[in-house]
Amino acid sequence: MNTPADEIDSSLEELRIAALVRQAPLEFARVVYGLNDRANGRAGTMAAEDVARTVRQGSPVTRERAEQRARGFLPVAGHEHCPRCWVFNGIKSPLQYREATAERPESGGCKVCGAEYATRVD
Repeated sequence: MNTPADEIDSSLEELRIAALVRQAPLEFARVVYGLNDRANGRAGTMAAEDVARTVRQGSPVTRERAEQRARGFLPVAGHEHCPRCWVFNGIKSPLQYREATAERPESGGCKVCGAEYATRVD
């Protein structure tokens, strides 16, 4: 039997998953911008630096592979992983959540790449 607390937890998990799934296409766009910036000599942009960091770590970055990963991004409730690490590297880096305060919404942060994602939009 589900209790009201279980239903709230389930609803919160669904909101987290939905918010993260919406981020994957944005991370794909970051890859595209980064690749274009590097190709056009603008290596100092944040997107270009993200691509360069991934390449230095030994993972080639291609538009096609990033698009495949973005389309296939599907975090699992309780095991949510970073959309940026997944789209750029194909790595499932776990997110760590910070509870909401009066100043900011709940967010999930990645300790590997430093990305932070709001998990709810009110």
